[in-house]
Amino acid sequence: MTIIFNGRVFARQKEKDLRFKILDLRRKGVKPKLVSILVGENPASILYVNLKKKAAERIEAEVDVRNMVSRPKDDQPLAEDIGKKEISDLIESVNQDKNVHGIMVQLPLPENFSLKDRNEILNAIAKEKDVDGLREDSPFLTPTVKATLEVIKEATQYVTLKAWPLKLVVVGAGGFEGRKIYKVLKEMGYEVEGLDRKSENFKQVIVTADILISVTGSPGIIGSGEIKEGAVVIDVGSPKGDVVTREVLGKASFISPVPGGVGPVTISCLLENLVDAAS
Repeated sequence: MTIIFNGRVFARQKEKDLRFKILDLRRKGVKPKLVSILVGENPASILYVNLKKKAAERIEAEVDVRNMVSRPKDDQPLAEDIGKKEISDLIESVNQDKNVHGIMVQLPLPENFSLKDRNEILNAIAKEKDVDGLREDSPFLTPTVKATLEVIKEATQYVTLKAWPLKLVVVGAGGFEGRKIYKVLKEMGYEVEGLDRKSENFKQVIVTADILISVTGSPGIIGSGEIKEGAVVIDVGSPKGDVVTREVLGKASFISPVPGGVGPVTISCLLENLVDAAS
């Protein structure tokens, strides 16, 4: 039997714990506040920002969404040509606001921004307010990394894995989040191997994983033939999931699926970082 992780239930419990911490902060005159900067009109980005805002409201924190879109010219649709300087200037002004405890820029940015632009924008955020953990010197783990660690901990409470030491494989270790997950697991002392989906030894390696974490964003690249019997499978692929969940049921001992797995936990971990920043 495969245990299916319910990230929504797990996240709601985390929210309850955070609400108690916020009530304590409120008694001290502090209300955790996050400014979320949304550039352009990417539907997925708008959805994610709204989910974060609703979760914050449930725990009595505040999310101030700053929408940055160009004004329409004549009857043309809104363009995504806001400049880097405009965003950086906004970030700098919010950095100075003592009532704001966290700042995040919803990614991805529109295509007219280069990787260099993105990094400069993210590094404009004061590190003590970088609750998304995107600066290299951020004091916070990214919410996705934190959520993945939470799911690993939850899995090992319910599943007895025979092999020791456990072997972890991170698929998508060359990407932004995958690289961070791989690095943190290494630092924790796990035996971990990183792959990209085009690695020559892809199938040979992932079938050796006791805990398989996939974070490529390539839908359906992992089915029952790519996993070890009894493995823990954690799907971090967005937005549709890297793993064909129905194929691995019965073979995996535990799966965190998409949707409803790591995603909701990620939002609660972002709020946890915000509460820590405000404390």
